[in-house]
Amino acid sequence: MRPDRFALVAASARMVRVDIMPKLAIDTASDEASIAIVDGGRVLFEHRWRITTTASRELLSAIESTIAAAGTTLDALTGIVICTGPGGYGSLRSGVATAQGIALGLDVPLAGVGRLELQAFPHLRPDSIVIAVHDAGRMGVAWAAYRACELIDDAQSAPPEPIAPPRIDDLDTCMRLAPVGLWCGDLTPALHAARDAAGRTGDTDVQSAENVRSAAHLVRLAELHHAFGDPAAVDVMYLRPPSIGARAAGT
Repeated sequence: MRPDRFALVAASARMVRVDIMPKLAIDTASDEASIAIVDGGRVLFEHRWRITTTASRELLSAIESTIAAAGTTLDALTGIVICTGPGGYGSLRSGVATAQGIALGLDVPLAGVGRLELQAFPHLRPDSIVIAVHDAGRMGVAWAAYRACELIDDAQSAPPEPIAPPRIDDLDTCMRLAPVGLWCGDLTPALHAARDAAGRTGDTDVQSAENVRSAAHLVRLAELHHAFGDPAAVDVMYLRPPSIGARAAGT
């Protein structure tokens, strides 16, 4: 399929509602991975697990079992969405490469959605700001702040508004620049200590039971961004150049 045909497929999805057909969503941005099959806004099945070896070893079998549990087939998929990070270098590369390979093999469009927007998405409201964070280890913290656009029937009708686009800083700089709001993601003791030391008031945290990423939300975000297109155009999000080496938190 040529790139211009991917644009045609994406445009057709908005006109003839091919979005009611099943789509595969993959999130391997961290060891807490998830895969979902979404059909017209309905989550047919979502599988979450902790990667214990490597994403490259575990991902394909997880995709196969998720598709089977959803009661569909690989050939029935009409699109794929992959979380592009930031996150662990190896797991992100494996996820993107796998998604690209499946999309090219099936001749279907692929969309990429960032981890921080995915983390913030279920908590967004028009009258509040959500700050999503990813612990990048010695490199600091990757973070972004979002606000929801207008809701229609309690659902977002446009992509989240980035108040502060994704960036990476040390914790002190993050606390100085981040707006007051609801925090989610990697809420580490070090982050809480830095926030307390900065004397920030008015910040709150997402409850731990709700502080999870859901691959199912990837599909809705991709639709809001009209992001489905050429698989070759999707790549990992790097906030700083990756350092090739041991498997660790990356950006």
